[in-house]
Amino acid sequence: MELLFNSAFSVGLLFLTSFILYLFNRFWVRPQRLRSKLRTQGLRGPSPSFLLGNIPDFIKFQPKGIKALTEDGEATHDWARFTFPSFDHWTKQYGQRYNFALGTYQVVYITDPHLAKEISLSTSLKLGKPFFLQKNSETLLGKGIATSDGEFWAHQRKTIAPEFYADKVKNLVHIMLDSANKLVNTWETEIEKQSGTANIKVDEDLHSFASIVISETLFGHSNSKVINELQSRLKRLERAMKTPILVSGVPGLWYIPTKSNLEKWRLKKEIHSRIMSIVNEHSSKVDMLQTIVNGAKMSAPRPAAVEQLIVDNCKNVYLAGLETTANTAAWTLMLLATHPEWQDRARAEVAEVCGESLPNANMLGKMKVLTSVIQEALRLYPPVPFIARETLEDMKFGDLEIPKGVGIWVAVMPLHHDPELWDPDPSKFNPDRFANGVGSACKIPQAYIPFGNGPHICVGQLFAMLEIRPCLIGGYKDWDWILYPVGSIYPMFAIFF
Repeated sequence: MELLFNSAFSVGLLFLTSFILYLFNRFWVRPQRLRSKLRTQGLRGPSPSFLLGNIPDFIKFQPKGIKALTEDGEATHDWARFTFPSFDHWTKQYGQRYNFALGTYQVVYITDPHLAKEISLSTSLKLGKPFFLQKNSETLLGKGIATSDGEFWAHQRKTIAPEFYADKVKNLVHIMLDSANKLVNTWETEIEKQSGTANIKVDEDLHSFASIVISETLFGHSNSKVINELQSRLKRLERAMKTPILVSGVPGLWYIPTKSNLEKWRLKKEIHSRIMSIVNEHSSKVDMLQTIVNGAKMSAPRPAAVEQLIVDNCKNVYLAGLETTANTAAWTLMLLATHPEWQDRARAEVAEVCGESLPNANMLGKMKVLTSVIQEALRLYPPVPFIARETLEDMKFGDLEIPKGVGIWVAVMPLHHDPELWDPDPSKFNPDRFANGVGSACKIPQAYIPFGNGPHICVGQLFAMLEIRPCLIGGYKDWDWILYPVGSIYPMFAIFF
């Protein structure tokens, strides 16, 4: 009996020792080793605290209240300096590349345009999505095209991307125009009700517009009880997922059965049920939905896995199509409202291209001024502030060797406001920059990355660029380009495609 007790004690002690050694290596030895490899290459950065990394620094730098985005009495569009003051402070202190830590997770922060170009041109599958971000967003996005890696991601991309090619997208323009027409009719009705002046929450209405377009595109219809229930639950789950991304670097938070997590898990199951209800009824009638179904059957080994992948990619496509378009359209309207000279130029172009005819895909493609306006809006207010990647193996970019498991954050806003790349006045709204395309606007075109970079660049960028135009020109209406008081419009804090 005593021998048995001693054996059990020895096994328990061995297990406890192994567990302690694992924790010591995971939370101290490994982070220190990675930091040391980065430091030997001249990468500096703020000193991290134990377990929390530089999260306390982000809290310390967080602005107290909202600052007016002005410089010398004039509006400035360089909002990132106010929204992320810690990065602005560290860039001034450590330069265009430095190392910081989210918890124990090591990140290389990059605003160097030449290094950003190297990363953008990389086609290696060894450069993937950050693991902790995948885990943090798994409840919302699962393992679809936006969050997967390697060959599994490559197959999904190859399957879904053709649905967003020009020939397919042009066939969807009538949906965009019909939805834009309804949107403008709603605004005009509201204005008439209030004797010519109305307070309109433009951002909310633009989200409704984008929701209709992506629902029609993905599911074949947008006005049914199941669709409405799905949209409602996706909105609630999105709100529930608003954990600050800088805090979500603390490992394991997504596993704890807190009240918030239990709510997320419940919504996830309900969303799954409603998407599969739509798929079972409509998949054979809608090209994009059928493509997602076929791709899942080729990728997943088991029926349950096939079903989950269908649901995940439906959520990925729906949410990406909703957020990017709605936010970009809102910012573009704001910029046009504050620059009436560009309203006049854009309206003159619409009148010249369309004449007395209703717009179509070819006409929308000829609107060069409007395209330049949208491109400039995307430069000043990109849908994502950072492009986040992770090295799945040791990799080298330029003179920088990045070990396996290190995050790479390419900062979009500093690149879009770099005076060495953009002429003149990078913080000013000037669509003329793009009159001859991105190649002429930016000295390093790969530094213009509103839709991401490299092989992971957003598959739906052409869809989004075309969809924005109808709501700007007001569908079929002779819209007066007047922006009424807007509700809360903030750039989406997404971090990867």
